[in-house]
Amino acid sequence: MRTFLLPCFLFMTFFLSSPSLLHCAEEAPASDTPEPLELLRQDIHITFYLESAQMQGKATLVLPPNRALKLWLNELEYVRIEITETGQEIAPNSDNTLTLAPAVQQRTLSLSWQITAPSPGHDTGNLITPQGITLTGLWHPISNENMLFSLSADLPPGFSGITEANEIEVATDGERQILKATAPQPLRAINFAAGPYTVLTRQLNNLTLYSYFFAEDEEFAPAYLDRAVEYITRYEDMIGPFPYKRYSIVENRLPTGYGMPGFTLLGQTVVRLPFIKDISLGHEILHSWFGNAIANDAGGNWCEGLTTLLADQTYAEEKGEGAAYRKNQLLRYQAYIGQDNDVAVLDFQHGSDSQPMPQKMRVIGYDKVSMLFHALRREIGDEHFFAALRQFYQDKKYSGANWSDLENTFAVTSDRDLSQFFSQRLSRTDIPSFTVEQVGMEQKGGNSEVSFHIVQQTEKPYRFRLPVALTTRQETISETIIIDSANQAVTVTVPSLPIELAIDPRYDLMRTLDNKEHPSVWMQFIGAEQKTAVLSDNEATLPFYLPLITEFERWGCRLIKAKELKNSELSQGSFLFLGSSSHSRALFGTTEAEETGFSLDVHKNPLNQEQVMVLVSSSSAQESRSALPKLRHYGKYSRLLFQDGRIQEKQIAPADNGIRLPLLKPAVGLPVPQVQDFSAILEDISQSKVIYVGETHTDYGAHILQLQVIQALREQLEQEGKSEGLVIGMEMFPRSSQHALAGYINGIISTEQDFLRLSAYYEAWGYDYRMYRDIINYAKAHRIPIIALNLNKEIVSKVFKTGSTDKLTPEQLTEVASDRALDLAGYRQRLAQVHALHKEPEKNGGFGGFLQAQAMWDETMAESV
Repeated sequence: MRTFLLPCFLFMTFFLSSPSLLHCAEEAPASDTPEPLELLRQDIHITFYLESAQMQGKATLVLPPNRALKLWLNELEYVRIEITETGQEIAPNSDNTLTLAPAVQQRTLSLSWQITAPSPGHDTGNLITPQGITLTGLWHPISNENMLFSLSADLPPGFSGITEANEIEVATDGERQILKATAPQPLRAINFAAGPYTVLTRQLNNLTLYSYFFAEDEEFAPAYLDRAVEYITRYEDMIGPFPYKRYSIVENRLPTGYGMPGFTLLGQTVVRLPFIKDISLGHEILHSWFGNAIANDAGGNWCEGLTTLLADQTYAEEKGEGAAYRKNQLLRYQAYIGQDNDVAVLDFQHGSDSQPMPQKMRVIGYDKVSMLFHALRREIGDEHFFAALRQFYQDKKYSGANWSDLENTFAVTSDRDLSQFFSQRLSRTDIPSFTVEQVGMEQKGGNSEVSFHIVQQTEKPYRFRLPVALTTRQETISETIIIDSANQAVTVTVPSLPIELAIDPRYDLMRTLDNKEHPSVWMQFIGAEQKTAVLSDNEATLPFYLPLITEFERWGCRLIKAKELKNSELSQGSFLFLGSSSHSRALFGTTEAEETGFSLDVHKNPLNQEQVMVLVSSSSAQESRSALPKLRHYGKYSRLLFQDGRIQEKQIAPADNGIRLPLLKPAVGLPVPQVQDFSAILEDISQSKVIYVGETHTDYGAHILQLQVIQALREQLEQEGKSEGLVIGMEMFPRSSQHALAGYINGIISTEQDFLRLSAYYEAWGYDYRMYRDIINYAKAHRIPIIALNLNKEIVSKVFKTGSTDKLTPEQLTEVASDRALDLAGYRQRLAQVHALHKEPEKNGGFGGFLQAQAMWDETMAESV
């Protein structure tokens, strides 16, 4: 097993490897409460052989009378166990565990073993090299109960070492440097790091701070120590005295980010990131109080969420980014968890990658739990909230605590019954989800009364505090409404006419986001249950994307060639297009590829707004290879651009903040322009390459105006010697009529009757031909080309009825504009309003078919122009 070495995780887990270390700190027995069993003590001595990456260990463990014992020895090599009193040697079990039944007499166990650390890059938590030592995996015998530990270690020449301890002594024995330390509290296991460190110190009252940095990074150490002083001072004022006599910031060669009792262990690459000391260091230092001094007891992990609230979320709030931080938490929840969640807060134990669905579990334990504490703070107020934290620390220091302990402390301190608050948030697997309906406004007594209903969508209604904001022309008025029924009427009165109603604009509530609040972001694709990567049609650029394929398949992506993908499949999940293809162009038009670098653009799936589509462009296989390790770190963004693996651009698509409902649009006005005569109008429009002259199809006067414009432009161009530059475009004819149009204009088709038959005018358009006869005859007389702009009705109808382009023949596809942008701003929304007016909007191919058919129509005419 690998479940017992238990340092806290840095919250910034998106860039860290996660070894086998699962919980914050394991529970420690309370120092002021007699324990039913005497604490065991394990005294360990270790020696290193750097060139062979080996460590030899010895331990002594005294087992009192009538005590059973189980030890896990996994991955320990050449294990030898002897009972000192009898000289009896004991062999481990077949699963490399040791089980001892109770015995009448005291037994002293003498153990020896060896470990061989793998080379860097293998995720075991152990590293032994001349450049540094890290032992955070399984490296010593581990019991199923907390123990007192002492450690002595033969340090390699030039090395300094660190472990959990209030005091560390380094003794000299000839040429040997021996580290000696005793763990500051009972633990399930201990950790160790050593290396050729430059060690600096800083004094804060009775606390000594240390930094253990490699020589090449020692320049960062003073700033880390300065920030550590600030964080410890902050949290001592907030919670109580720092629980240890020393605290160390330790660098190591593995990409770690852990918090142990008395020190934090940061990877070398992590230390160099600019935001670590400003966010993650504070998170880990705070774990000294919550997670280490007070550990998670049985019944769920509360410490990661509480630490996230008091560190990460608070730091964002102090920079004016609290609402954005909380919104990103809700976005993560919807991306990785969604509506079909079966994991409750009580189920969260740790955030390790070693468990199934690690990202989902981290979202529950970090994001959902921090929002729980944020809601609790709003429920009982800051005074009671922070008083309860101080009391909780005082009562549970150096022991374990569970959710019941927390609830009891907050309830007693605030003198409130919080049973409903905690029970619905800890045990339920859903989150509040609601719609805002029946919005109305009326004037009463000189005031504006805004009314609406909150209709909860969950099977069982929640009780929650709902922030509401009404914006008038001069101010924003905020209120908090208690919602506790499935369909609750709400009325808010304001002194003047409100312009807008906003629901939860600062994201104070853990809830499902409205679609308009949800920007299309990269994490949505990563977290999608059904996701497909589509290979480009272009064989020449296909090798550029090969470095991505294996990783995307590991994420659960289905891989498919563009030519094998059906249009009807595009509404079924999220899609990632590796390079341009006929499918991506049919949805988003032609996008400009980056000349150099690697870009990623996330859009809502036009055919399924709950899903996303991602356009990836790369200029080389090396650019893809360099960007790949960074991609998971940028989940909250809609657009990314890398060059040589370095981020150059990152953007989040605009979206509403809060559920926004317009109430009254402010009046707008435009100055009436000077009326122009026809000559002035002609002078203006003659400078344009394309002139649109609208019409009502059955209004003959509109067609006379069109003819007037055509004649005037031809005459003006003729005077300028440019008469051949005039072309007429008509939507009344599909592209299939172009041959007949050209033949009639050029005199090859001699009669109007033949022209109407060959162009299939009445089948394609059907309106009275006499409305257009004068224009066509004028063009024929002056040999002005007419371009058929439209698309064959049969093509449009087939897509509308079937919902996809799968039934179109190759010949029909050639008539359609291949580049079609379905995600133009406002385009889908306008068409959705039109489609909703249909008697049976879901009949035929549904809205997806209607959208694609209309886009084919529009884009084909645009392309013809």
